[in-house]
Amino acid sequence: MSRSDANQGVAFPDATGVDFSEFMLMRQLTAALAAGVFLTGLATATVQDAPKAPAKAAAPAAAKGDPAAFTAAEKSPEAIKAGLSQFVKTRSAYRAAPALTEAIVITVKSPMGEQKTMVDSQWGANGAFDITVDGQMRMLAVGSNFYMVMPADEARYLTEEIADGDSIGVIAAATGGGGLPDPAIPFRLGKADAKPEEIPAMLGLGAMVDPKLVGFRTAATGTQALLEGQGGKAVVSMNSKTNLVDRIDLIVTPPGAPPEFKIDVAFTIKNAVMKALKTPIAFDTTGKTKVDSPDGLGPQPLTVGAMAPDFELKTLAGETVKLSSLRGQVVVLDFWATWCGPCKKGLPVLNQIVQWADEAKMPVKFFGVNVWEQGEVAAKLALAKGFWDGQKFAFSSLIDPDDAVVAQYGVTGIPTSFIIGRDGKVEVVHQGFDPSMVETMKAELKAAVAEKG
Repeated sequence: MSRSDANQGVAFPDATGVDFSEFMLMRQLTAALAAGVFLTGLATATVQDAPKAPAKAAAPAAAKGDPAAFTAAEKSPEAIKAGLSQFVKTRSAYRAAPALTEAIVITVKSPMGEQKTMVDSQWGANGAFDITVDGQMRMLAVGSNFYMVMPADEARYLTEEIADGDSIGVIAAATGGGGLPDPAIPFRLGKADAKPEEIPAMLGLGAMVDPKLVGFRTAATGTQALLEGQGGKAVVSMNSKTNLVDRIDLIVTPPGAPPEFKIDVAFTIKNAVMKALKTPIAFDTTGKTKVDSPDGLGPQPLTVGAMAPDFELKTLAGETVKLSSLRGQVVVLDFWATWCGPCKKGLPVLNQIVQWADEAKMPVKFFGVNVWEQGEVAAKLALAKGFWDGQKFAFSSLIDPDDAVVAQYGVTGIPTSFIIGRDGKVEVVHQGFDPSMVETMKAELKAAVAEKG
């Protein structure tokens, strides 16, 4: 008996009451998903990934670019010509740097709130690079070899040959066409002989389609170029001393969203040019496993039939629960977080199943497992308890304070629930929120209870 349900994506508010997930939208705009799979469409929000850590780099001094600030003169043919000339200088500056590091903070502000993503990149000689997206995805080029790993588990890696020096093509293929949100990629890795008017089209950064240069002006810290493309506008700020990009501001309307639905995306970039990197870029494959696709990277989720890892966690009320002590009973674990909209929809549905099982006196234990909260342990506990106590659920929740158990179970998106049989093996895995799962899970639990432990 097995079941695995997974639906991902986002939806905009409508009459059905479906909530919009700014977290998933932000990942679409910045072209980065933890599994290295990039969003190309929008659907109902049913599962969310782990939240990102706070940004590690401070924003540079460049002021926010405003498309409305460009005058008619700054949109003239003469201004456009000057802007294209500046893009050529910027490309030359990126390509001439013997070594370069960038720390990029991507801030996305939507009507639903604000989210941040961090991109760190290093650029060495002979096309070498090392790019990490928020500690969740890492891509490297060493010689003619491209590597992709998950920083949480670099024991598995994906590799491809970089044919004819086409690193951009390899990156696009590895990310499903999404690319990576780092301006150094088109400027440093793009064709050196590309015509100036072709450069703006390289700067969509996953948020705009086919942008064109429509304005150019001098700003306090350098120059600013105004781009317009399908889906939005962007202002690219370039530093007067280095000619490198130190800020990009976008105003975008995602595909399928109402025209009035605007989202601000700011790329603030701290870069440094040096003679050589402190540590040369390298990747050692010794003792590591090569995989054939991004799905094989990183921690792997438990599959049906696997022995459920034992653990000892406390409930939000402070009681200790050890999984192995429940052997002989069926156990349901539901991984959730306070920030996860689909989890909040799914928990009341699960509560209906709990009440049904209690009334039927079935030997089934249900536990929520709170994971991926931000802050110190005490703050995590207070946050989870504050939410849970107000719900009056008929079952308890455990807390995974250091996220060790969620890692053991290979969970990459929540809500995810496991039905563990009497013998301690995983019998069912549910990923995402499905309002129709009540009858399905009832049948699964009846079958699990009927099996011998």
